Amino acid sequence: MSAARPRRRWLWLGGGLVVAALVAGFGWRAISRSEIARASVPVRPVLSAWSGDFEVRIAAGEERARGGWSAAGGLAELSRLYHANGFYNEALQCLAGLERLERGEARWPHLQAVILAEFGRLEDARPAFERAVARAPDYAPARLRLGDVRLKTNQTAAAVEAYTAVLARAPDQPFALLGLMKAALVVGDWAKAREHLERAVAVHPDFIGGLSLLVTVREHFGDKPGADALRAMIGKKEFTELPDPWRDQLADDCYDPYLLSVAASKANFAGDTVSARRWLARAITLAPQAAAYRRQLGKILLELRDYAAARAQLEKAVELEPGDSDAWALLVFLFSAMGDTVRGDQALAAGLARCPESAALHQTYGQRLGRAGRHREAIAELKTSQRLRPNEATGYIDLAMIYFREERLDEAVVELKGALAVQPGHPLALGALARHAIGAGDEAAARHWIRQLREQPRVPAEDLRTIAAEYGRQFGRAPW
Repeated sequence: MSAARPRRRWLWLGGGLVVAALVAGFGWRAISRSEIARASVPVRPVLSAWSGDFEVRIAAGEERARGGWSAAGGLAELSRLYHANGFYNEALQCLAGLERLERGEARWPHLQAVILAEFGRLEDARPAFERAVARAPDYAPARLRLGDVRLKTNQTAAAVEAYTAVLARAPDQPFALLGLMKAALVVGDWAKAREHLERAVAVHPDFIGGLSLLVTVREHFGDKPGADALRAMIGKKEFTELPDPWRDQLADDCYDPYLLSVAASKANFAGDTVSARRWLARAITLAPQAAAYRRQLGKILLELRDYAAARAQLEKAVELEPGDSDAWALLVFLFSAMGDTVRGDQALAAGLARCPESAALHQTYGQRLGRAGRHREAIAELKTSQRLRPNEATGYIDLAMIYFREERLDEAVVELKGALAVQPGHPLALGALARHAIGAGDEAAARHWIRQLREQPRVPAEDLRTIAAEYGRQFGRAPW
């Protein structure tokens, strides 16, 4: 028994030394992490013009980042706040520290690279994107952005590799196909570029980025009617940026109402109405007297057919800014959608009184007068709308419809051709011209307009069949 005691004491002592060594190791690691975090906390900028809550959160993040084991969490909080509110140098300092603290996390180099790329520092952004892709190979936005940066820094083959890797996981990813198209143009392969773009547009017909570049490609091949048709289809639609959740979710930490409205607009175009509504509600809370954010939210709610909520926002918008013609036009449309003719007429009259130079309101009034059979007054209103907004095809088409009812056929044709002059390939104008030519017995003109209508990529097949049947009844044969 006595011989065993010293051995147990040795084992206990050895165990104690191991524990002490571990504690010391963890202690040094904690000190090292704390030093990294403290060194990564930026000097606080002047925030006196910002929401008080923003500065409170910055101070709390600084305190956590300068603490012990919560340092990384505090630094992450600071990076989000600074990045979301446009303090990019401060955000980069935080992100550099986070990458040292959490070397396996892909978000930190990705967000660094996003900032660097946006400011044109592509050579610095490229290795950061490469680190993000290595750590999160399935996160497509990082790989797509890496492809874009490689393409812009003359690494075309490497860019193609990045885009192809995305398509291996998602064969119809539109931004990857767009990237391959750009890469094909770099090497002068226009046929390959057209192949990639037509594939993207076939699967994603509303992909404005692809449609816009396809216009250039069709013009290169001499297909002017096809290019004009695409321009008409694009109209005023905006390009939707690459969805990037790691970046886009930063808006939840934004205290700048304008930046929130921009983020909401992007989200809405991308189909994320939930985020768009949340960010606009936040913008309104931060700037309750700004009519523009209420109008923007009201439009989204109107599109979602949440009429009560839309009405509340739009009525407040015109109260705050009586000269906001877009808000008045949306309010008039809202009452029409609700079937409330009386309030719609009242809103239209009030809007015109406050915004006498609004093309949209004059056009709406002209349309209403036309439906009521008050053609002379309708023509006057529609001509005013056309004068105020001469590059919109709908003003010409509305005027043409009134002239057809008045049997002023030559004037109607002039207006329809005017619509095509400002928006080539407009389906309504082409359809109306085709039907007029059929009714007039002008087979050559009818075939001309039907042929152009058939080239439009988004004309419903049923509409084409209907016009073809009218042509067949008039001329005894098919138009093609």
